[in-house]
Amino acid sequence: MENTFQLDDLTFEAIGDRVLIEEDQFKSGYECPDCGGTGKSAIVPGARCSSCEGKGGLLVVPEVSERRPTTGCVVSAGPNCKWLGVGDNVLYSNFAGYVVDLARAGRNVTIRILHETEVLARMTGHLELRSLKGKSEIATYAS
Repeated sequence: MENTFQLDDLTFEAIGDRVLIEEDQFKSGYECPDCGGTGKSAIVPGARCSSCEGKGGLLVVPEVSERRPTTGCVVSAGPNCKWLGVGDNVLYSNFAGYVVDLARAGRNVTIRILHETEVLARMTGHLELRSLKGKSEIATYAS
């Protein structure tokens, strides 16, 4: 079926007016520009990044302080959904829906289950945190 989300041997399918959204990965805006936050060298396979010394960033945000992303991609839409479909990038409230954290197929995936009406907006482009030189704010939204 094209309206299902499969992760290893686990399959999800939205019902009614619900949508399943795969949350975007958390980005603090302080990731190392050379390794992209992986802590591994892009030049020498298996080596630590020389810029951040393997930390992944200039400032390491503790996992307990990370905020959940409020953007993601619709991976399944129920038959009663009128406005959203599979593949739409969306913005939603931090406390909306039900969150399912999964560790399958060698990767960590977070699925959020929402009613279609809980989605705040459909998005196009890319949303990211950036550091602004000489500004006290760190969050900007690029499209």
